[in-house]
Amino acid sequence: MINRKSNMILVGFLFIIGASIIILVGSRLLNINLSRYAYKTIAVIDLLIGLFYIYNLINKNNRKVINPVPETSRIEVLRKYAEYDLNHKEKRYSYTFQIGNEVPEVLEKYRYSEYLKDVDPMSDMLVFRLFDFVCDNFHHDGSVAFNHDRRMVDIILACELNNGKTNCRGLSMVLAALLRMNGIKARHVTCMPYEEPFADCHVVVDCLIPSGKRVMLDPTMRLYLKDTNGEYVSLDHFRKGLIEGEIFLENQDASYNSEKFDKESYIQYMSKNLFRFSSSLIYADVKNERKLGQIELIPQGYSIKYFSNKNKLVYNPTIFWSI
Repeated sequence: MINRKSNMILVGFLFIIGASIIILVGSRLLNINLSRYAYKTIAVIDLLIGLFYIYNLINKNNRKVINPVPETSRIEVLRKYAEYDLNHKEKRYSYTFQIGNEVPEVLEKYRYSEYLKDVDPMSDMLVFRLFDFVCDNFHHDGSVAFNHDRRMVDIILACELNNGKTNCRGLSMVLAALLRMNGIKARHVTCMPYEEPFADCHVVVDCLIPSGKRVMLDPTMRLYLKDTNGEYVSLDHFRKGLIEGEIFLENQDASYNSEKFDKESYIQYMSKNLFRFSSSLIYADVKNERKLGQIELIPQGYSIKYFSNKNKLVYNPTIFWSI
């Protein structure tokens, strides 16, 4: 964090110097004769803008609410905030899904059409074949910086530069985009912890399969869950089940980068990250869908005193989960 802040401050100083040079060189090229007073005025304004930029960078985190983690286990924190405010008056939101995009050529490098051979496009099997496609060809690397474009093709091309790996967000965005391309409503959802700001979160896919059932797909772990009745487990169900101590059953081929899936560690990890959720309002294969609008579902009683996006916070889970 210190190095990142130092680099950003350096950018601020470079902005001051660069802007001054541009103004001076530009005036010369355009044969504009400015008085000494004009040059001094421009320099002062430029300096103030740069210093304001640096001040904002230094104090950015100080303006955020810091919700320190209570001194108890993550599952107890989750249980303490199990409820939502169903009576909270808030704006109603609706989701938009871009369905049925053309198949990009890059997918055939990974034998995409072979995965869908002899699969009924109206069956649940389609979902799990696409899930296999992503998990077979792309893997997880949490250290990958997600600064590139968020379009499916761009994420795949970035994977190719990183030994076929991307972070959990990249994997989930590719899977969700593939599902939507095949006519299935799916979105990536960010699962976040109690603390704000936070250093770690997780991203999974929330999918409405053709049979009408809801399922959480986690391509990072090649994982989906069922309950003891054999029903698929949604992300909402997963949170409720963890709080109530419900038993979940993982798919037999669940794994992390081809290594054995550690269910106990995963349950602990998700006990941390199922505290609150964030979702885009428009799901389309675009450079940055977050700019099209986002909402965040938070539990009842959670402090939002200094949140800057209060108008995009929702307390009623029905609004958040209704896709």
